[in-house]
Amino acid sequence: MEIFELVIALLSTIPEGIKGRTVVQKLGYFASVELEMDAGYAADFYGPFSSAVALNLQNMTELDFVFERGRQTLRNRTMYNYSLTEDGLKLAQKVKEEYPREHTIIDDIIRKCRETTHCNYNVLSWAAKVHFVLTHARRAMTRAEAIDASQSFGWKLNHEEVESAVRLLLALGLINEE
Repeated sequence: MEIFELVIALLSTIPEGIKGRTVVQKLGYFASVELEMDAGYAADFYGPFSSAVALNLQNMTELDFVFERGRQTLRNRTMYNYSLTEDGLKLAQKVKEEYPREHTIIDDIIRKCRETTHCNYNVLSWAAKVHFVLTHARRAMTRAEAIDASQSFGWKLNHEEVESAVRLLLALGLINEE
């Protein structure tokens, strides 16, 4: 599966669209982890970020496979919503047929994220940050150790944020509680 196919598969799983670039990035992160796919994620302010995912989302929008709708928030920021166009839906069907195992994994990830967090971008970001820290440490950590280790990436997580992250990571099966 190529990164553009990952983006299409993510968007096809939520017909009403994905609200926010951060949500697309974090869902893509968890999918790439589960699929053991190198999507180029690196530490960024809101957690792991992939310029390849961002570029493919932009390209798919410019090619009219993805519809991007922006709206102003109360804080004067633009929040984007992404959904598939008719051509995007056709492409998504081809991706689903070509990669049924991967599509099932992506469906499962999004279902669990929706059930656990309602795809809240803050919780998704915290969970991606904690997972990224654990992956780079290559060892189990206490919550306090994860908070401390997150600072090396420029992140300031607190106990409540880590607790929310742990709940999601447990639901996704990305960590074990021991």
